[in-house]
Amino acid sequence: MLVCLDKKQLGLALILLSAFPLTSYAIDKKFEIEPAALAKKYPMPPAPAPKAKPAAATKAKPAPKASGPVTYKVKQGDFLYRVLAREYGITGDRADAVARRVQAANHLTDIRKLRVGTTLLIPLDAAEHVAKAKPRRPVRIAAAKTGKTAPAEAKGATMMHFRAPAAQAPGAQAAAGNPQAVQDAAQVWPQLIPNAPSSKAQLDYLSSAFSLSLDPQRYPVLAAQDGGTILVDAGATLPPLVKSLLQEKNPQLSVVSERPDNPRAFYRALLNAARFYSFEEDFLVDFGTDCKVIVQADFKIEKNQDSLLRQDITLLKVPGKRPATPQALVRLLASHGFKLVETPSTAPIITGRPDDSVLYQIPEKDPRGIADALLEALGIRFQADRSIDLYADDNNGVRLEIPVYRYFEKNGKRYVLARFQGDPMGESLTNLLEGKGYQVIAVQDHDDLQSLSDKLLNRLDVAGRYGEQELWSLWEKGYGVRMPGVMLNDAKGGRIFITDRKVDPLVRELAKLNGYRQETR
Repeated sequence: MLVCLDKKQLGLALILLSAFPLTSYAIDKKFEIEPAALAKKYPMPPAPAPKAKPAAATKAKPAPKASGPVTYKVKQGDFLYRVLAREYGITGDRADAVARRVQAANHLTDIRKLRVGTTLLIPLDAAEHVAKAKPRRPVRIAAAKTGKTAPAEAKGATMMHFRAPAAQAPGAQAAAGNPQAVQDAAQVWPQLIPNAPSSKAQLDYLSSAFSLSLDPQRYPVLAAQDGGTILVDAGATLPPLVKSLLQEKNPQLSVVSERPDNPRAFYRALLNAARFYSFEEDFLVDFGTDCKVIVQADFKIEKNQDSLLRQDITLLKVPGKRPATPQALVRLLASHGFKLVETPSTAPIITGRPDDSVLYQIPEKDPRGIADALLEALGIRFQADRSIDLYADDNNGVRLEIPVYRYFEKNGKRYVLARFQGDPMGESLTNLLEGKGYQVIAVQDHDDLQSLSDKLLNRLDVAGRYGEQELWSLWEKGYGVRMPGVMLNDAKGGRIFITDRKVDPLVRELAKLNGYRQETR
């Protein structure tokens, strides 16, 4: 039913309504509901996941670019494998592969002979430029449980102590083991710092609030020279918070986080942390004058300021794939106050190589005897005391004979060794022989191995001159021999070394170990 009110009736109704007050009631606060609590107990349903875009529309992240080749300028004493290890941390099989690429890219005939000042192109790929990141290893941090009392010595303070680790199964030890370089360092460290704590000691912190322990298999502990402690964190896997806590509680604790796959940098970091008086890299020590025996050490260590005066010098060698130092050299070093400490070598043990090289000793002082020894060492057959008839082939009725000391032929050419010293016709006779196609090598009374070999090799157009020679690569073996003489390469790939100096027993032993057989002419 439709009711119609006029304006007067509507106004009267409003007056009556306003005359009676309306009552409101408020609920007690203890019955109020917090929106946050309500949302926590009755969470909203999750929003629908956005629809995945088509694969074609997804932007792919660009792949990292390859590192590409780098350049290196050769310095004095550089050896390619040493440069790869020192500058780029490349060793082992990777170094062999890179060395082959370097040889091909730079058109090198022999990678053992680098010319100082030249710039090498070193092709490196991304894997060789940036080492793979190792997975982070957890550090055990055990919080103290509520209601348990901390040990008496830990109340109110935090203390550090060493504890022998609990026995582990062999499989667990292998899984937690560090790279070989870290194990080698732990093995030789007591030789550098005698009476040092065991590297397998466990580092623990105890306090009323927490306890912290580090696995000694993953984080070996070494001793420093000044009584401090070195914590080896191979690969920088120790959490920064734990590292800060350790160094805050023990200012004498040094943490070494250098990567062990670069042994030179790894041991450099260890020696810095050990706080020796001084240490020097790439140290060379030689013995002898004419015949020098040289030993190369990666590091020379002086433990205190009077080590040099007391002849207490330690040489540290990290051979890697190089052979171990022969015991004869170890004894020689010890007799001169050098203690040699060497990490285990991965090179095969060599008791003697095939005699593919020859060491010729020529004690002869007579120039003619020296000439004969040189020709025999070069494998040249000659005729002795022959007379050359210059006009025998002309059939002109003229006979002119010139006596020569030695005559031989090589590569289609005729050679004579003649002695015209003191003869006023010597220069004319030489010109006559040269005019008939003979290569004349003049022998003088004052000639020695140096002068005679230079004249003979120059005439034969053979690469080789008299001087101080290196019998084998010092940087490949870690030791070497240098002595005056002539070094030649034979057709079989061996080497021929000719010297007029005395060869002592130690040099003979080292030469035999490196593939030389000795002959005396």
